[in-house]
Amino acid sequence: MTRTWLLACALPLAACGGDDTPTAPTAPAKISTAPDLAGKADGALTARPLGRLAGTEAHTVTADDGPVAWRTATFTGTRFRVRATSPDGSVDPIILVRGPLPADPQAVYAWNDDAAPDAFDAEVEVTAPGFGAFEIVVGTYGQLQLGQTTAGQLAVDFECLEGCTQPTLPLAALLSQFDAAAVDGALTEALPALFADPTMAAAVRQQISGFFAGEADVFPVLPIAALSSAQPLLERAGDPAVEAPGPRSFELTALLTEACTVDRAARAPVHPALPAELTRGGWPDYTLDDCTVQRQRAFAEVLNNLALDNGSAVVHGPTRYESVEDVFVALIDAGHHVVVENNRYFANFLGLNYGEASLVAPVWIDTGLPLAGGGTLPIPAPHSHHSVTVTGPLVNAHIEYYMGVSGGVSFRSAENLSVPWVGERTAYTYDSAVDPQGVVARMTLAARLRRVWTERGQGLPALGYGQLGVCNDSTAVLELDAEGTVSIYPLAHAPTQAAPTDQVDTLLAQLPYDLGAPDPSALDRITRTLPYVGEPLPQLEALLGQAAAR
Repeated sequence: MTRTWLLACALPLAACGGDDTPTAPTAPAKISTAPDLAGKADGALTARPLGRLAGTEAHTVTADDGPVAWRTATFTGTRFRVRATSPDGSVDPIILVRGPLPADPQAVYAWNDDAAPDAFDAEVEVTAPGFGAFEIVVGTYGQLQLGQTTAGQLAVDFECLEGCTQPTLPLAALLSQFDAAAVDGALTEALPALFADPTMAAAVRQQISGFFAGEADVFPVLPIAALSSAQPLLERAGDPAVEAPGPRSFELTALLTEACTVDRAARAPVHPALPAELTRGGWPDYTLDDCTVQRQRAFAEVLNNLALDNGSAVVHGPTRYESVEDVFVALIDAGHHVVVENNRYFANFLGLNYGEASLVAPVWIDTGLPLAGGGTLPIPAPHSHHSVTVTGPLVNAHIEYYMGVSGGVSFRSAENLSVPWVGERTAYTYDSAVDPQGVVARMTLAARLRRVWTERGQGLPALGYGQLGVCNDSTAVLELDAEGTVSIYPLAHAPTQAAPTDQVDTLLAQLPYDLGAPDPSALDRITRTLPYVGEPLPQLEALLGQAAAR
């Protein structure tokens, strides 16, 4: 109940609800059932989505435009607390926690009007039953109980108390779960499909057998020169490869109003002979609603088509945009905020899970760099991409740009959770609020590289992945253009003797090549590429130390 309502009840009821007939004041009753938000979703009272909550966050929002909503990701046992207060005492907050998602998005899982009998603050603590998300709706008594508009501010404090990130397990922890004969049978069937080279398949099988025998803690290890031949392994299962699309025309209003129905990523058992809890695949981020996912996919599709310079266009009213450059100039001019990040990770190429835990199972690559104690340096295969976040009046999307097995070099909707052990290092950030021309330049070059490599990849396996380059090459091209340096490893674009003919070829000709003899700059680039050193990959620090000592 609002404090102002209690005071106003000493006056004529007109002060409480607009009725001009004087009446005796009555004591307001406490809410005994959860407000029906769905029944009040009539425009002004629809909860405004404000994104994702994680860790510890504090926000102050205006209640003038209706209730607000956040989502938070959960795993079994995730426990979080939300508290809502009125900074000036002008409104009475109410919290609704809806879900769990995706199973029951409209159900009220928990709610609170008054945290104590003599208080108007609201507070909720929730323990999640499993993987998914919850929606946290915060509004006022007037909005959620009476269906009225309300003016005022709400202060919202969120704290995740337990189980705040996806659990991880080292692969070694599962040794007791596997039957040696079953593993041998699964490997016999799977490895030929992953490695076309029988020698490489046999070598990987030997490494894995050694691991299960307790003889090694770094596996599988692939020679750097075999990077391209292992391409079916070195990429998460995703969208099927597609041919270069023909010209398309996109109508912006239609893209923004299309009904939201999407299929999310799914995990599948690795092999019938292995425990069913062992799966492979990504984890959908249910803090993103279906409409957000669909809009992101549509935005990426628009950019991918425009980048090919094949006659595609996006139309908004009387205006027609025919290039990626046109789109980003228009978005920034229309008040959108665009942030581009150059990010580095460990690659989760195998994508292995056990129950809700992500298995710490990187693919290691042998760099060929000598170690002080003998042998050569293996490192977990790195992955890099550019993250592009757009927020504004028309487009709100988070997409990634990199060269992959599916779709070649392209823009991709970022809609899965990033498992904790892959880490993240942001090397460079380009912000339209600071340097709009720099943001446009990054995206314009990204489009040009997509066009060049899509044309050259026609007829090649996976549109040229491993031959034209890998994810790190597409990231390095943009880095070299923007920063005048390359700090990423490994790079797979083959050296060319031809004279550069355009911007893309000029940049490609300057990239180091890592699939041959070790490059003198390799160790420095490795240390600048790896997102972290230490747990849960404790071997890495000692290995890098031995390489530096050499």
